[in-house]
Amino acid sequence: MAGKNIRNLFIILLAAVLASGALGGCREDEGAGKKEEAGKSSAARGRYVEEDIQLPLDKGEQAISLTKSKEGNPVVFVSVMDRAVRRCEYIGGKWEESSLDWYEEACKEKEVHPVDAVETKDGAQFIVGLDDGRKTHIIRSMDGRKGEDLKIPYLDKKTEYGYPAVINIQIDGKGNYWLQDIYQSKVIIVSFDTLEVVDELESMSSGSDMQKMVFAGEDGTIAVHTEEGKYTVYDEESKEQGELAFGQTEDGQLANDGENWYMVSEEGITRMKAKDDGREVLMDGSMGAMGAPVNSGTGMICTGDGEFYVLYSQWKTTSYSLAHYVYDKDAAAVPEHTLQVFGLSENDTVWQAISGFQRKHPDVKVEYKTSGKETEEITSDDIRTLNTELLSKKGADVLMLNGLPTDAYIEKGVLADITKLTKNLMKENAYLENIMENTVHKNGKIYGIPVKFTVPVMYGDEQIEKALDSLDSLKAYLEKNPDAKIFGVTEKGYIRDFLFQMYQEELIKKDGSVDKAKMEQLLGLAVDIVKNSKTEFFEGMDMDARSDTLFANPGSMYLVKHPDMVATDRVRNLSNMMIPCKIAREQKIGLKTLKNYYIPEGIVGINSNTGQKELAEEFLKYLFSEEVQGAQLDDGFPVLVPALEAKEKEADSEYAAASSMSVGGELAGEEISISAEYPRAEEVRSFIKLCKTLKKPANQERAVWNIYQAEASKALDGSAEIEECAENIRKKVELYLAE
Repeated sequence: MAGKNIRNLFIILLAAVLASGALGGCREDEGAGKKEEAGKSSAARGRYVEEDIQLPLDKGEQAISLTKSKEGNPVVFVSVMDRAVRRCEYIGGKWEESSLDWYEEACKEKEVHPVDAVETKDGAQFIVGLDDGRKTHIIRSMDGRKGEDLKIPYLDKKTEYGYPAVINIQIDGKGNYWLQDIYQSKVIIVSFDTLEVVDELESMSSGSDMQKMVFAGEDGTIAVHTEEGKYTVYDEESKEQGELAFGQTEDGQLANDGENWYMVSEEGITRMKAKDDGREVLMDGSMGAMGAPVNSGTGMICTGDGEFYVLYSQWKTTSYSLAHYVYDKDAAAVPEHTLQVFGLSENDTVWQAISGFQRKHPDVKVEYKTSGKETEEITSDDIRTLNTELLSKKGADVLMLNGLPTDAYIEKGVLADITKLTKNLMKENAYLENIMENTVHKNGKIYGIPVKFTVPVMYGDEQIEKALDSLDSLKAYLEKNPDAKIFGVTEKGYIRDFLFQMYQEELIKKDGSVDKAKMEQLLGLAVDIVKNSKTEFFEGMDMDARSDTLFANPGSMYLVKHPDMVATDRVRNLSNMMIPCKIAREQKIGLKTLKNYYIPEGIVGINSNTGQKELAEEFLKYLFSEEVQGAQLDDGFPVLVPALEAKEKEADSEYAAASSMSVGGELAGEEISISAEYPRAEEVRSFIKLCKTLKKPANQERAVWNIYQAEASKALDGSAEIEECAENIRKKVELYLAE
């Protein structure tokens, strides 16, 4: 078995919800309370700063763990060709490397792929590995010269899941081994001398084979992730010593200095005590690499002088980085400048840019604020409150415009003209010009540009594809084919939203008036399509809980057995293409666009009333830099052409080769299942060409959509007449747009 198949490469991305915190040091004599010397600024000084350390990795090598030597130096264990192991110790700013020949000698009769390593205070080394039969081996060396494969009986016992899959090992103060079994969500405590199990503890389920649940303290204690938002700390007798509570959005790495526990997560670096509910944020996550969504923490150590080292993995590219965090008593406790960014909902690419921008501009703090709601939860009142603030010449410096009334903002002078900035960007590099110029514009001027985009695609019956071109052509098709299953099996909300997006321009005129006759026509067609769509299959399911699902038909799989329909999907990354490409390949059909629509993601503009226009423009430029556009995130496709074209290489990557998807089950009384791999390079190439033809933004102004959805739902479930619903939509939308 190839080594790349041993390691499960899917990783749950850390949610990028970063919180501000106190910026204090580890040591009491270096903090905000220290008096300034005469002649120096009275501004508070002292905070943690980040330094990148180049890892000694060659192509194809993986950093499997970060630990400490007995002298307290950082040690990175490196997997070489998924078989051998190198030990790299960071001493005085340089790496000293050695090969663990004892590991290869101990594994010479079998191929064991290393997945974790730890080094104890007395210099003993342990390597965890999986063989080709998915059986775990613990290889130990007490002296760094001779190794042995520990014969732990627990690892030989098969269960319904196969052999126990241990991905993490820690050693407690008594010398016992704490093993994380991800298949059974357990932590097994094994005696160091008898190798028998002395205790078992329940743990949280691991989302991937790189999500560690067990951490060792300098004082011999062990912290185990036992419940959502909680680590339980145990002594060497596996007795509870206290708890470490944290936010459910956090899921980071832990380290211990013998007195305090520290966590690195998207929130930052936090100090905690097992017997104390208090928490202190030593470093705000938005100021370091931990705040970048592309990074996942895979190891953390703290040194005796209050410094930290954190190992990060970049999950899609199978690459690694090491950051050093040190308290700088001379650095301003709070950066001199603050740039405010606001959006109704969060955006991963924006978080990625904030992290990088602040590292490049240490004198700038970027504050990203949102409504705290998912897209579908945002109400008209939320937007009215924001409008009042912006029209009062207040608000954030940079605005993320998705869901906002951009036409009204342009008309009332809220948005700055960014035409020159956009044109200069396009002179310096190749961008998808139609998307850059057509998203938020008026009278030849550009007021907003999207940092990413997603693509609605359809595939299926060609006659239905043509019929969907307009309301009139769809009506004519249904009159001729009254029993047609336009979308196969689907749910009411999908039909409601799909039709409104497709024909929004026919329904709402540029002057803000609503064509009531057209609205009645649309609602009537929606009712007819619902009758033929077996929507009762989805009744009782919480379909409204699906966020951001416009164009994504939950019943698209029905096309496998029923080619007389059209399937639609919203493609935001190559993983989303697996199922559509597999179905299209088998049906010998192609993916097509819907009216050349694209869905702009992270539309960015500048508040015309900002007092920091130059800084806001610098942030916009960075959002469209190769560094940000090329980051391996799954929240859309980049508008920078070289970054978009690089997606073809992703289809040939190790990550792609190890990725697959299987879906299936009963769908409206029929068993349907599909297994698919990553899209092929030629399919990605064709998709990229398709992206270059897109020119029409599928915009949604949330307040208008909320009005439409509420009234259209009444028509679809029969609780109100179509004419009444259409009139209510007309009155409410026209009133809102006139405000």
